[in-house]
Amino acid sequence: MRYVREDNGPWYRQPWPWLLMIPPVTAVFVGMALLRAATWEPDGLVVADYYQEGRAINEVLERERFAAQLGLGGELVREGEYFVLRMEGTPLPPAPLTLRLLHPTRANKDAEIRLTHDAGQGTWQGTLASLPAARWHVHLEPEDRSWRLRGRLEPGADRVTVSAGG
Repeated sequence: MRYVREDNGPWYRQPWPWLLMIPPVTAVFVGMALLRAATWEPDGLVVADYYQEGRAINEVLERERFAAQLGLGGELVREGEYFVLRMEGTPLPPAPLTLRLLHPTRANKDAEIRLTHDAGQGTWQGTLASLPAARWHVHLEPEDRSWRLRGRLEPGADRVTVSAGG
């Protein structure tokens, strides 16, 4: 007795090989997409030396306590690319101040602005060409880093209050 063969065509015309190839091919493409996502921008959140980082946090807290003792505070106003800072509390010498705008998750987007004193208006001013819309942590300190004020600039906001408690 002879059996009649019904599939006379080549293998690639059959549906079963193609159906069996779908999971491995899908796994390859998903793996490549995950690899690209994992290596696109490295995370800046992991700290290698936790002990040194902890000591640095204590120093920062001391600088913020010192700013609170001086009664320092202020308001930072953004007008386009210009930043204007009005300080309150103990009068400060007309030395330049450093304004750091820190992105919460991407260290490569952080910005630093040098604010210079304008004696006529009693303010400090600086410029930054562009600032992407994001929530920014604002750190303000003198060049000698003796005190520090903090604040948070919300997306779309043009004013932020900087204080010792942040």
